[in-house]
Amino acid sequence: MKRLNKMWLFLIVCGAMITLLPLPAHSNPLDPYIQAAKKEGEVRIGVPLRNKVHGKPAGELYFAAFQKRYPFLKVNFKRIGGSQERERLFNEMVAGIYNFDVAVASETTVPTIMAAKLPLIVEWEKLGVLNMLTHPENMGVHFRTMIYGIAYNRDLVPDEVARTFTWETCTDPKWKGKTAMDDRPRHLIRLFRDESWGREKTLDYVIRWAANKPAVEASRSTGASKLAAGAYHMICGAARDQVRDLEVFGENKSIGIVFPEPVPVLKGAPAYVLNKAKHPNAGILFLVWTGTQEGQKILDDINFSGHPAFDGTEANKILKGKQLSYATSNDTLTADDDLVEILRAFGMPVVRSKAKKKK
Repeated sequence: MKRLNKMWLFLIVCGAMITLLPLPAHSNPLDPYIQAAKKEGEVRIGVPLRNKVHGKPAGELYFAAFQKRYPFLKVNFKRIGGSQERERLFNEMVAGIYNFDVAVASETTVPTIMAAKLPLIVEWEKLGVLNMLTHPENMGVHFRTMIYGIAYNRDLVPDEVARTFTWETCTDPKWKGKTAMDDRPRHLIRLFRDESWGREKTLDYVIRWAANKPAVEASRSTGASKLAAGAYHMICGAARDQVRDLEVFGENKSIGIVFPEPVPVLKGAPAYVLNKAKHPNAGILFLVWTGTQEGQKILDDINFSGHPAFDGTEANKILKGKQLSYATSNDTLTADDDLVEILRAFGMPVVRSKAKKKK
């Protein structure tokens, strides 16, 4: 009995000692990059954010938050906007001029950029970036998320009516001649995929929508402004960021947006660290930070392009419980060909002859 008691006492003492031993520290996969970035001391970023929107702080808040997270880095930022600026940037890099550590690419130019070996390939998921935000070949991180719905003029369409809208509303003869669309209806590229509506249903929908004679806008911002002015009752396939920007920063209360299901959620242009960046580790820290809850929350506040998977974002709140149709890497591979079929179904002339025929 005494022997048994001694054994129990021994086990208790050993257990207490194990409990009191310090736990091994969990290593942060970013630690090596943080230490290297401290030596670099700077990062040069070229992404499609504006410092101010309608005179109110936007991008400057975003980069201030990143700099607060990594105070040892000096952040130099320049907005790289549309395709012309990105093409110019690409030509500079091919010529050996590297003015940025982090740059943004248009989806259609990714194969060319990869062929030129411009991006630094990084296993982003291992550094904590959400899979939905990473490029499948690890060339970069999708900087923004585009969510599509039906925008409407509140003076012409009551909110309670708009809340009943489905995608079929755009084909309803009741609205004939009262709607508009983007000349590149990106939301349909997502619905075109088999895991969503599929090709047959999408093209049938397009033909019926075309019969409603929607106006076609080449500029999203122009379309949103016309909608706010009452030129249209609604824009089918409007981008959330364009509408919310005008509504919040432009303080225009005459427009709103609803999100019929399935809600198309597309990846924005990928941002990448240059293979020959002067401050590559600082660039990696920036792109990882963009994929954090903090980064996505601020991005959604200033640009309305945060990913809905992150709690605390407006995107997460408004889409909670809805059926979402997330873009995949396959969307990018066939997007141009899919769009050709979609536009032809609308009856629009398409100056292109290499679209793949689908059975």
